[in-house]
Amino acid sequence: MTGILAQTIATVSYGNEYLKLNKTNEFYPQNSTFQHCNNVDFREMKKNIFTKDTEIIVANNPIEWFEFLKKNCCQKLSLYFQSENDDDYRASAFVGGGGNWYIEAIYKNHSDFWISNWKHNKELKDKPWNVTYGKSISKRATINRQYDVLETKNDLQNILERITEFAYQETTENWGKIFENSKITLESENPEVDFYHADLLCWENYKIKNRQLLMSASKALVFGGMGSWNDMWFEKEEVEKLYTEMSRELYKMIMKGIESSING
Repeated sequence: MTGILAQTIATVSYGNEYLKLNKTNEFYPQNSTFQHCNNVDFREMKKNIFTKDTEIIVANNPIEWFEFLKKNCCQKLSLYFQSENDDDYRASAFVGGGGNWYIEAIYKNHSDFWISNWKHNKELKDKPWNVTYGKSISKRATINRQYDVLETKNDLQNILERITEFAYQETTENWGKIFENSKITLESENPEVDFYHADLLCWENYKIKNRQLLMSASKALVFGGMGSWNDMWFEKEEVEKLYTEMSRELYKMIMKGIESSING
């Protein structure tokens, strides 16, 4: 799981905790998803009929943003993945590719959609990232995408079983073990035990089936740049075709699994 996605997920989880209880456990800047961030703020465009639209900072950090949402009667935060095309799994090798993750802020009669922009400052060695969440879509119809968690788990298990067999036969044992481990996690009683971001969620707010789905999808997220699962090709046409079809299906199911686990 990329740092960008992990931070987006964490912000949704802890944000919902705040909206519900008007407080949250230690989150910013203590949460591990912020460990390399120098600054995290939230901005929107202020419309003006007489002058050029201007960008304003509505919150200087995530906690201030939660307060801003609460004050404006936000009811809930939700994850929203926007696919670009069927080749998202290949495009994920490039910066900005592979589809976009939004935070949907849900109000009584509409939703706003926020997306992060990470900028690297090489002069800041320990915390080189400055992150801005921008309101890119304002006052649109609510999506609040929901899936059946058990059905999504079954679908993910199905593609994992097939791609595990393919990986053992056509690639290396290492790839096979990665997918096999992801499949086993779907039934684990403690699925998050070895996950890097131990503080990713307010875990007590999620059912075991949701946590199993999220952790399994995270372990199967093997797409990226050089050396990743999508950085392969096969001489035999039929093998290449099968690899492409299953990789495309797996990527889609991972994205659906992450959405389902957090929103369900």
